[in-house]
Amino acid sequence: MNCLRNIFFTVLMFFVSFFCFSQKNKETDTTIINQLLAKAAYFKNINPDSSFFFTQKSMELSIKLASSKYISLSSQSLGKCYIFKEDFGKSTFFFLEALKIEEKRRDNKRIADLYLDLGSIYQLMEKFNKSMEYYTNALYIFEKDKDTINIAKSIAQIGSLHSSREFCENRTKTQKKEDFKLAQSYFEKALLLYKLVNYKPGIMSVYHKIGGTYNKQAKPEKAVWYLTKSLSYYRKINNWHGIIQILYNLGRSYCQLRQYDKSINCFLESIKESKARNFTEGIQFIYEELAYTYDKAGEYKNARDYYVNYMIIRDSIYNNEKSNQIFELETKYQTEKKEKEILTLTLIEKKKNLFISILVSLIAIIILFAYYIILKIRTKKKIAEQNIEIKEQKIKDLKREHQLLSTQLVLEGEETERKRIARDLHDGLGGLLSGVKLTFSNIKGNIVISNNNVKDFDHALDMLDTSIKELRRVAHNMMPEGLVKFGLKDALADFCESLNSSCSMKVKFQFFGEFKRMEQKLETGAYRVVQELINNAVKHSEATELLVQMMQEASRLCIIVHDNGKGFDLKTSQKGTGIGLNSVKTRIDSLNGHIDIYSEKGKGSEFTIEFNL
Repeated sequence: MNCLRNIFFTVLMFFVSFFCFSQKNKETDTTIINQLLAKAAYFKNINPDSSFFFTQKSMELSIKLASSKYISLSSQSLGKCYIFKEDFGKSTFFFLEALKIEEKRRDNKRIADLYLDLGSIYQLMEKFNKSMEYYTNALYIFEKDKDTINIAKSIAQIGSLHSSREFCENRTKTQKKEDFKLAQSYFEKALLLYKLVNYKPGIMSVYHKIGGTYNKQAKPEKAVWYLTKSLSYYRKINNWHGIIQILYNLGRSYCQLRQYDKSINCFLESIKESKARNFTEGIQFIYEELAYTYDKAGEYKNARDYYVNYMIIRDSIYNNEKSNQIFELETKYQTEKKEKEILTLTLIEKKKNLFISILVSLIAIIILFAYYIILKIRTKKKIAEQNIEIKEQKIKDLKREHQLLSTQLVLEGEETERKRIARDLHDGLGGLLSGVKLTFSNIKGNIVISNNNVKDFDHALDMLDTSIKELRRVAHNMMPEGLVKFGLKDALADFCESLNSSCSMKVKFQFFGEFKRMEQKLETGAYRVVQELINNAVKHSEATELLVQMMQEASRLCIIVHDNGKGFDLKTSQKGTGIGLNSVKTRIDSLNGHIDIYSEKGKGSEFTIEFNL
């Protein structure tokens, strides 16, 4: 038995050592490629030449390694580099080469990414239908995979395409308004999805797009808010390509607001950073807008000089030959993609894969045999450890269930008491007060009251009437009738509407999705949570506007409460002091929900609550 075991371990160690040696070299190369691609992505918005250098190195190593996966990734990175060089022909070529490989590998995630890249190329070329085709195909794949971030990204790209449709086709003023309105709706959908997963880069990107669209709709005061937010974020992460674009849009906003000095400063900074970082894409449009602004400001010499610069650059860029070459290339790809393959790469991979398959199969057999022997020794130990873990977990689960049950019982008792008090107030005390009012009214009609006492008597009746109304309002707040009869959506809408007439804050309610009634316990709990958050905002936030958004899906309920008030310190609230969120968190926990809080002093607060249905 010992002899057999020694032979077995000798053979096993030989194959393991051989396999590890071959894999070690491969892992080293792939690590280097990943590092090169990461550097290329980092320098994309900082120094395009450095990004191009690192991408070329990754391509050389990928070809040497004969890895279709990394050749595809390197091709995609090269395509992005050529976008910055405004060589759309080469950019499209490398995107299509990567797409060929991924279609063969059947990697849907990568295929969808490349669809987005090709859609952006055709958008830059002002080809609306081709761009929409690729964006739509990408969105279909991401929705199928339930990839929220990339769904939002695809929707935002479609919105951007509609916003720029006026450059692709001849559009009337009415059509342009519809395009901008449609673009805005796509941006709002994308923004909601990004906020649901708290994806900051996506949120700021959509802010930028929304600001640009508001400019086109002649709403510069709204555009400035969104653009300033995104500019501050892009400066923090040193995204110079984004900074340059936002400065251009901010310049247009300030020009519409007739703040010409601010507008000129934005355009000049945009030109300066474009030249410093060799970002030549679209610089002619900055010259054009700057010339227009100088003209509006009455500085006609500067206006003339910058317009001349605009004309010179424009004439050197636009030519139809690029567009025709790219269309021929894409058409060629569509007809040949099923006929051609990368023959050399295929042969190398087949040989390598065959060798690896044989080696892996042999090692797998040996390892399975070893595992069978060792398993018997370890089984008893594992079972004992698992039993201990199961017992400990059961204890933890029981404690948690006990805490949740206690909380639920307290909250249910509270709701029962609310209903009883509301019913007693409305039916009992409310009825008595109404009877008193009726009695006083009859007395007034049946007896003669001196002129001196009529005014006091009428004042007493008014106070009694006010007390009845206040009593009904209190009873309604304790248990809203609309919540029981019509559900959470109508109850929240009524509550927000009632606040607009009773407080200085403007409260707005929005609903997304398909409304269906839920369990009474969940509806009541969610209503109490929103009621508490709004009351806190009214008392403490000093806000002028408050937005309540409710989104209902088949398996999820999401509610967002956002105000533009003074905000608060999250660390203080987490310690249990501050604005008293303990009751809110306790109620949400009892309903197996989750809350995310975002607040910053001077910038308002946002609460995102989710429940699984």
